[in-house]
Amino acid sequence: MYVGPSQHAPAWRAFFTARSWDPQAFADLVERDEPGAAFFEIETQINGLYRSLQMSQALAQRFGLALDADRLGEVELKARWLSANAEPLREALGPAQRELDIGLMQWMRRAACLSVVIGAGVTMDAGGPSWAELVRRLLLRVTERGREQAEMRPQPGNTREHAEFVRVVTAVEPLPAAQALRARTVLAAIEAGQADTEALMEGAQICYDFLGQHLFADLTDILYEGARAPGPIHRAIAELAPPINVPDRGGLFPGWDAIITYNFDDLMGEALDEAGLARAAYAMRGEEMAGDPNTLAREQGQQALHQGIYHLHGYTPRRPFLITHVRFVFSTSQYERTYGGSRAGIVGEVFARWLANPVHHALYVGCSFADEEMNRLLRDAAKALPGRYHYALLKWPGPATHAAASAEEVALASAQYHAMGVRPIWFDRFGEIAGLIRRLA
Repeated sequence: MYVGPSQHAPAWRAFFTARSWDPQAFADLVERDEPGAAFFEIETQINGLYRSLQMSQALAQRFGLALDADRLGEVELKARWLSANAEPLREALGPAQRELDIGLMQWMRRAACLSVVIGAGVTMDAGGPSWAELVRRLLLRVTERGREQAEMRPQPGNTREHAEFVRVVTAVEPLPAAQALRARTVLAAIEAGQADTEALMEGAQICYDFLGQHLFADLTDILYEGARAPGPIHRAIAELAPPINVPDRGGLFPGWDAIITYNFDDLMGEALDEAGLARAAYAMRGEEMAGDPNTLAREQGQQALHQGIYHLHGYTPRRPFLITHVRFVFSTSQYERTYGGSRAGIVGEVFARWLANPVHHALYVGCSFADEEMNRLLRDAAKALPGRYHYALLKWPGPATHAAASAEEVALASAQYHAMGVRPIWFDRFGEIAGLIRRLA
């Protein structure tokens, strides 16, 4: 499907600049145009409305002026009108909506306006654990092994020029009885497949409270066991990360506007390292957001172009890393509790800069949308910017293939995601994900 500027662009401009919009005239325009061209013009107009409002707000703030409330209302009304009238026509495309949205995202990425948000499914694609499995493994460790007390002792025969030390366990502290009872309850729920987000949060908190700084060693052992390497999805994302030239925006930008991850592991960063790209991981250290650049990014300097990776729930690289004050959470709601119930720190930054920014879109990959607070971020962004959508790669839930589905079946399956401002990009097999990402080049 062709997706791009319409050959009937003058007719679209005439419609968009008219004093009143007639639904039938709008439907007629869509009907006589190529689908990918018609919806390109509609999406561009919605983004343009919000971009003009954003520029007006920046100008008003710069000069200490009040933004006209009627202007704000007009933009929202027009965006809602376009979205509401376009949606039935879009739904009529059925499975072909996937090609339309891939084409639209190609334009977004080439304009350096597309981010990727990666969840546990991407780590699992590399052979890593799910959230539930990670919490289960950590709980087993603290209940069966407790917390080791150890010290580094010098080896016999050490000299001033050459000294070796060995770690010696001096004592083992068991998990206190009350915490052990709670841990076993959560473990039973996980093993029965009945652990919800709250249960996983509780299990993770038990481990964090008990292990403290030692949590790093256990997390690292599990996340990188067997010399685990980046998976096919990590590498597909990395292939699209090299800087791109965007003449309209004045030069080079990272291939992804941002890489945002809910995962602790640094496999995404390692895939960028393999590709020879400057990158920096960002996570919360205490109350502040801190960066961890790779060697190339450090050599090029702080102001040089690099690909940012934003770890919303915590960060655990493979190498020895001091995690004092780095907080690990297993859901966005736990994050907000940890940081005082406010949308602060890295989550606030991601929300303001990418999720609720009118000219920036995100593609969710490997996310189950089981974290209700994560979904609330999307709903709040959709409420602030009606008619504007993010995207998600999701497995088709129907009995047959996605391509064989009816327009009504696609609409029904997509409805719950549309309600939070997300358009599904359906696939039939998980092995398709890397290829779909590469199509955004």
